[in-house]
Amino acid sequence: MGLRQFLFEKEAVEGINTASDYLYIKILRFMLVIVNSWPRKEIGEPESPRFSVFAKYFYLFVTVLAAIGSISYVVLHNRELTFLETGHMYIVVLMSLVDASRVATLTMSTAYRKVASDFLTKIHLFYYKDRSKHAMETHCAVHKISHLFTLWLVSQMLSGLSLFNLIPMYSNYAAGRYSGEVLKNSTFEHSLYYPYPFDTSTDISGYSIACAIHWVLSYLCSTWFCMFDLFLSLMVFHLWGHFKILISTLNDFPRPSSKVEGAKYSDEELVDVAARLKDCIVYHREIILFTDRMSNVFGPMLFVYYSFHQASGCLLLLECSQMTAQALMRYVPLTIILTQQLIQLSVIFELVGSESDKLKHAVYGLPWECLDVKNRRVVVIFLANTQEPVHVKAMGVANVGVTSMAAILKTSMSYFTFLRSM
Repeated sequence: MGLRQFLFEKEAVEGINTASDYLYIKILRFMLVIVNSWPRKEIGEPESPRFSVFAKYFYLFVTVLAAIGSISYVVLHNRELTFLETGHMYIVVLMSLVDASRVATLTMSTAYRKVASDFLTKIHLFYYKDRSKHAMETHCAVHKISHLFTLWLVSQMLSGLSLFNLIPMYSNYAAGRYSGEVLKNSTFEHSLYYPYPFDTSTDISGYSIACAIHWVLSYLCSTWFCMFDLFLSLMVFHLWGHFKILISTLNDFPRPSSKVEGAKYSDEELVDVAARLKDCIVYHREIILFTDRMSNVFGPMLFVYYSFHQASGCLLLLECSQMTAQALMRYVPLTIILTQQLIQLSVIFELVGSESDKLKHAVYGLPWECLDVKNRRVVVIFLANTQEPVHVKAMGVANVGVTSMAAILKTSMSYFTFLRSM
């Protein structure tokens, strides 16, 4: 496969037998298998039950231990930490808690694995592409969006974790700490800080071990952070595609064959009309049910995620406001990446709400005046069920979208301004 084909994979049909055959799904699978969060058993892939159980509890132990370790370091060294280091540790603590919550609510959840497997085996647009010409066009468009978005988020994840670890390593190199002896009153900088039982501040061997551990933890943390976001975003892209297919089907609803003004459907046509209406209603019900299941499974994750951005946004702005070279090098990239992730995830969710809002107009546009009484009643019920736009909710509390995003950014700026004035 050439670079151009890898970056701009155009083929959405040929050589594809299941949704798992797509390159962007293979990339996602590779990343999630590492953290034991891919529904292997549920989609028929071989998996060792014992290893799966061990991996789940091992990762839960690692994330909880990382959270406890970072909190312990803050408690033990609170008086020694500078303002920059204190803010850094608070951000690390928050990220550790987010990771622990994702392992607890998703990696260890059978409901998550069931939703993921249903998406891969039933809801993916690959299984709906033959409904109509427009369905195929929508499938191809969503395929390209999903492919490019996957490459973008994976590259963003790898660059983010690399910068997070390489910047303190470069600071150590620039200060001459790798020359053999650490200078007096100088200690090694780390990307993460934990109360290790050995010296990691002045001993090069201890530093090397800790640095390797930090790279592994950073990779795992980034994977839980970004790949669950990616999986959820892919589901939302396909829900958006489903709504576009349903709206197109309603807009192309056949009219009576008679050209006489005010003509009604014939008895033969009413049979076909009733079948089409039933198909649209069943299709709409499938979309709504899957959206509700997504909200139930990913709701806790989204609630914790938005809470994290509420707190970390203010902290990151405070760190950047120091305007030192060290602070800008370390926190400007992290601030940009996290803020961009919040914005992109919120905008993606808003796609479903805005597209589903068009559905009621498409239903109202049906030729209901040409129907008999029985089918008119069906259209009225269908219309009533499409009045409210579809939204994924965080813990059933708030809709996930640009409104919530704007509120978080506004509140973070308000807290930042208040803390700067103290």
